[in-house]
Amino acid sequence: MRVLQLSPKVPWPPEDGGRVASRVLALSLLRAGAEVRLLSLNPAKHRVEAAALPDEARAVRLERVDHDTSLSVSGFLGSLLRGTSYNVDRFRSAAFERRVVAALAEERPDIVLLESLYLLPCLPALRRATRAPVVLRSFNVEHEIWDRLAPGERNPARRTLLAHLARRLRAYEVASLDEPDAIVPVTAEDAETYRRLGATVPIHVAPVGLETALVPDRSGQGERETLVFLGALDWRPNLEGVRWFLERVWPAIRRSVPGARIVVGGSNPPSGFEKRLSGEGVTFSGRVPDAQAFFASGAAMVVPLLSGGGMRVKILEAMALGVPIVSTRLGATGIAARDGVEIRLADEPDAMAAACVEVLSDPKGALRLGRAGRDCVLARFDADVIARDLLGFLVDLLRRG
Repeated sequence: MRVLQLSPKVPWPPEDGGRVASRVLALSLLRAGAEVRLLSLNPAKHRVEAAALPDEARAVRLERVDHDTSLSVSGFLGSLLRGTSYNVDRFRSAAFERRVVAALAEERPDIVLLESLYLLPCLPALRRATRAPVVLRSFNVEHEIWDRLAPGERNPARRTLLAHLARRLRAYEVASLDEPDAIVPVTAEDAETYRRLGATVPIHVAPVGLETALVPDRSGQGERETLVFLGALDWRPNLEGVRWFLERVWPAIRRSVPGARIVVGGSNPPSGFEKRLSGEGVTFSGRVPDAQAFFASGAAMVVPLLSGGGMRVKILEAMALGVPIVSTRLGATGIAARDGVEIRLADEPDAMAAACVEVLSDPKGALRLGRAGRDCVLARFDADVIARDLLGFLVDLLRRG
C-alpha cells in the first residue's frame, strides 16, 4: 500500500507529542510493508533545516514546505471578517497545496493520511487531484481544548478571545466531520465524541505507539525527592497546568516533604516564563535534549493537565521507562492505566499533592508503580502492532471504496 502522509510540523526532532506520533507512525507503517512518503509544513516557529534531519527522515522521503503559522492581528481580523476559524486559517498554505498536488501525480497513493484537523483545508485540492481515500488522523478533538481553556483564563479580554476561538473552531470541526473518508483518533474517548457530534464515516482507534523494543528499563533511577514535568511550553494547556500545579499543589508538597524539588522542562516558553516560576525548590531547565534521561532523573513525573484531549505521549514515554506518573484523569486519557496500580490519578489540588507526597516518601511503592506502568505500556502500545491494525483498516476501507 502506498501512503501519502501529510503533517503540520516536521516530525524531527521528536520533541513534542504530535511530532513523536507522526514520526513513529511513518516508520512503523514502513516496517509493516507500506510505502510511505511524508510531506510536511515547516512552520517558522519550529523550522527544521535539511542538515538537522536524521537518516530515517530520508527513509520516508520527507519533504518540507516552509510556512509561517505565527499569530498576527491582520490574520485574526481577516478570519473574523470571513467568519472562519483563525486556528485553522493559520495553516492554510497555497505552496503546500501545490506541492501536495504534484506529489499525488508523482506517487499515485492508495491512501492520503492527514495528520491533523488543521490540514483539512487541503481537502478540496486533494479531491480534485486523486480518488484515493483521505483519512484524518486526529490527535485531539481540537475544539475541546479551547472550550476548557477559556474558563480558566484570568484576563477577561483573553477569556473572551479564547471563547471566540473555541466557538469558531467547534463550528469548523463539527461541519468537517464527514468530509474525510474516515477518521483515525488516538483514543476511544475521542472516537465516542466524534460519533456524538454526528460523524458517520468509518472510525478506527489507533493509539500513539512506541518502539517498545528500544525502550530501556530506567525504573528506580531517579532522585528520591525530585519531580519532573516536561511539555511544549508554547501549548496553552501545558502552561495552564504548570501554573495550577505550582500555585495550588506545590506548596502542600513542600510542607510535607521540605526537601522536595520540581524540575520543569520544555521548549519555546513564553517571554518571562522563568521569572514567573515561583516557589522554593522549583527549577526551569528549558529545552531538554534527552527526554529519556530527563524523565528518569526524577522520582516521578507530574502531568497536571486541566484542558486538552487525545493522548499524552510524554506519559507513554515515561511510563515505558518505568517512571512513576502522577496525573489528572484528563492527562491520562486513552491509556487505561489503573489508579494506584500503574499510575496515580488526582484532579483536585489536595489529592494531587497527597499522591505526589506518597510517591516521594515511599521509594519501594514508587518502584512497584513504575514497573507496573512500564508493563502496562509495553503490552498495549507497541507501534508495530498498532500500524498493522491500522493497515488492516485501510485495506478494508479501500475494498469498501
